[in-house]
Amino acid sequence: MVCSGMKKLSIDPKLLSRAARTLKVLAHPDRLKIIEALRVKARSVGELVAKLRIPQAAVSKHLILLKKAGILASKSECNFRYYSLANTKVLGVLNCIKKSCSREN
Repeated sequence: MVCSGMKKLSIDPKLLSRAARTLKVLAHPDRLKIIEALRVKARSVGELVAKLRIPQAAVSKHLILLKKAGILASKSECNFRYYSLANTKVLGVLNCIKKSCSREN
């Protein structure tokens, strides 16, 4: 039901559903840290553990969720798996978070 004077929702409901799923995956501080760490270059699990000071098991769990959601990609080289951003549009979400959650607001 649409109240008089209100416009109908102009965003496709399927798009809203996909956005909600993506936001649920992003809704963890450690996952946001991982994405921020991958902003510039691909990194191995070990590099992420050292940089972020998060236990290896937790990093691996987060990487699996982010990859399953299509946010990350991975490739193997020798005995290492390197993760990178598959969907760089999530950086826009991080930028929005930085702007809207700054101490100045």
